[in-house]
Amino acid sequence: MGKRDRYKLREGEFFCIDGLSDKDGGTPIPADVFTMLEDFVKEKKMPDPRGINSYMLNAEGEGDSRILRAGGYVGTLVFKDGTQIEILPYLSAKNKKGEILSNKRVFLNMLKSMRNLPLTNFNLNTKAAENLNVFESFILAFINEVTGIVKNGLKQSYRPYEDNEHFLKGKVIYAKHATKNFAHKDKFYVQYDVFTIDRPENRLIKSTLKYLKNITSSARSRNKLDSLIANFDGVEYSQNYKQDFSASVLDRSMAGYGNALKWAEIFLLSRHVTVTSGRNVAYAVIFPSGELFDNYTAYCLGRMLDNQRFRSELQKKRYPRLNRPMPRDSAQALAVMTSRADGMRVVFDSKWQVLSSDDENMGIYQTDIYDLYNLLEMYRAQSVCYIYPLTGEMQQERREICFKNEDGILGRVYFVDIGDMENSLSVVLEHIFGQKIEDSERRKAAGAAI
Repeated sequence: MGKRDRYKLREGEFFCIDGLSDKDGGTPIPADVFTMLEDFVKEKKMPDPRGINSYMLNAEGEGDSRILRAGGYVGTLVFKDGTQIEILPYLSAKNKKGEILSNKRVFLNMLKSMRNLPLTNFNLNTKAAENLNVFESFILAFINEVTGIVKNGLKQSYRPYEDNEHFLKGKVIYAKHATKNFAHKDKFYVQYDVFTIDRPENRLIKSTLKYLKNITSSARSRNKLDSLIANFDGVEYSQNYKQDFSASVLDRSMAGYGNALKWAEIFLLSRHVTVTSGRNVAYAVIFPSGELFDNYTAYCLGRMLDNQRFRSELQKKRYPRLNRPMPRDSAQALAVMTSRADGMRVVFDSKWQVLSSDDENMGIYQTDIYDLYNLLEMYRAQSVCYIYPLTGEMQQERREICFKNEDGILGRVYFVDIGDMENSLSVVLEHIFGQKIEDSERRKAAGAAI
């Protein structure tokens, strides 16, 4: 696949047709690229548990004034001719040191919180990771895992083998022996165990290496993949991915294989991550941006949980809460925290949305206001906390946003800096519970000092 143009877009922005569209403020792309992208968008619906934004890009307008607007999804799309499309979150941020983080860095930071992505052994905080598209970063992470496996030696196992041999070994398969050797008294049709590297785990890894070699747009990655495939001589390609995954074993004897097989599952079966292709598209890896923010918030909350002072339950959206089945359209929380001191119970939910003081109710969806009452009743809580990403406007607004009735405050809106999530969340938790809660790095440093 040759390397060609690369186009970037942030959520809320749009692509238009270069030289034809009269729409101002868009990112112009060649007409043929626009057409291929438009065809893919209409052809492929994106899964979204909330039922919002069914398409990766939203088509607007007619004729030469057509545009494709980003909203609700981030990720990478690569055409078969090498042209790349990258959609990034709408927010940039600052880290603890005050350094500005690019939209791509924000995206990578949120990706690290995805439990289904085995990125624990791969450093995303590099210029190389920021320059590559997300899928190529995943390929590099997989290459690193397989390189470690090859370095330590491919694992072997016994598997049954049968053939017509000139020697007697194992057990004779009499039914086949009688038919095949009626006129050959010098042969035996036998079955015996052989110690081989041709086992399901190695077949899946070799198949993944081949798959990635055929679609990667990086010559460097292609050379690495080709070199790794050479180490799997004696291993067949998988003929049935699902069957080989079912037969895979990850015990202590298979140390080092876990992450590589997770990547293989993502690439070969598109499990946990939407990896798809199309008529003119080599691959596309897409994430609902709201789900990314949910995972990132839950991940940072999980790192801050103080079990001595709180009883905390990190929820998984789209699944039953508190061991109780729930209707599919019910309000769902991100986390529930209960103070052990006074029993105060607070429900947390995150919202990937830009609020504005110019909009009615600051732009908060009416459904979220209704859901507040459902969450209070469902979790028998005293308060609901909605967490939104901090923007420049909200930083200057300084207005407290809360939901009240005659009984008092039922919920509040808080803003968190996605460049310094744990510190932002510690301030939120301190305001809610009146107790100082330090982030994980400070607790770790304090423990070391003791």
